[in-house]
Amino acid sequence: MGNDNGGNFALGLILGTAIGIGIGLLYAPTTGDETRALLKEKAAELSDRADEFADKVKEGAALAKHNLESRLPSAE
Repeated sequence: MGNDNGGNFALGLILGTAIGIGIGLLYAPTTGDETRALLKEKAAELSDRADEFADKVKEGAALAKHNLESRLPSAE
């Protein structure tokens, strides 16, 4: 089994942030238009964070693949 605690932590952090923002916005004393604008802004930020996380996962997978391939004997 692999050790993917970092990935689980990051995913939990992203989900926790999204849930916290959502609950905070529901209880915030703002108008509907202001709340929708803020939700749109926060959704864009969350999307950016998710993209960054996906890029880091891809980089980690590529590095792991390279490390594995460098340890295997060549088939020549």
